[in-house]
Amino acid sequence: MLIIGERINGTRKNIKEAIERRDREFIRKEIKKQIEFGADYIDLNAGIGKGREREIEDIKWLIEIVYEFGDIPICIDSSDIEVIEFALSIIKNSKKMINSINGEKLKIERFLPIIEKYPESKIICLTMDENGIPPDYKKRVEIAENLIKILNKIGVKNEDIFVDCLVEPISVNTKNGLIFLNALKEVKKLNVKTTCGISNVSFGLPNRKIVNKYFLSLCIYEGLDSAIVDPTISEIREAICVSQLLTDKDEFCINYIKNVRDGNF
Repeated sequence: MLIIGERINGTRKNIKEAIERRDREFIRKEIKKQIEFGADYIDLNAGIGKGREREIEDIKWLIEIVYEFGDIPICIDSSDIEVIEFALSIIKNSKKMINSINGEKLKIERFLPIIEKYPESKIICLTMDENGIPPDYKKRVEIAENLIKILNKIGVKNEDIFVDCLVEPISVNTKNGLIFLNALKEVKKLNVKTTCGISNVSFGLPNRKIVNKYFLSLCIYEGLDSAIVDPTISEIREAICVSQLLTDKDEFCINYIKNVRDGNF
């Protein structure tokens, strides 16, 4: 399970404030915690609502802080294609990840030259288009199939494509969990990688950690390859470890036994 640490996101109040006041030590602590708790990638979102120029300045600052910890893989998260292109140009690590593209035709056309320029990048593909997120899981799979074909044509390998079938809150519609799981099951048949932002499923509910934990376990059962999560949450680490144990992804139970002996849960 590839863990993409989600904590450095400008939409979070404390992160936004830290970016605005250039609180380097606060951001360092947030990054360090995620690395210590097993994040494979650090997701960086510098969008604090102050325009492209500011976002470019802020993403550069965040990338510099990540590299204070060594050659850490970075996932660039932005809705602005120019911000993503700038960030890719200064990331040293070859394990770049782009978060994200989707099925909007104009966005795809603008993204393709950037992807061709950085062919080593892993790509997160969102199953939405000009009409938003489809309520039907079959339509999400269609969007995924189209994006995979387009990326394959320019040389992106399936192993570098991470499809996000887009978890929506079950507080809005209790079928949303099943819709995602059905889409995930079908996308796995396309021989690509999968990911998602687990915590979206519990938005608007009390005791969200419990909902996130069990939903993550269901997703792992259906073959989820990576997750955009907060690795510092013990329930998330526990869900990943035990779910991998129960789905034959932990040979000889070694990882589970080690975690128990280390007192991790």
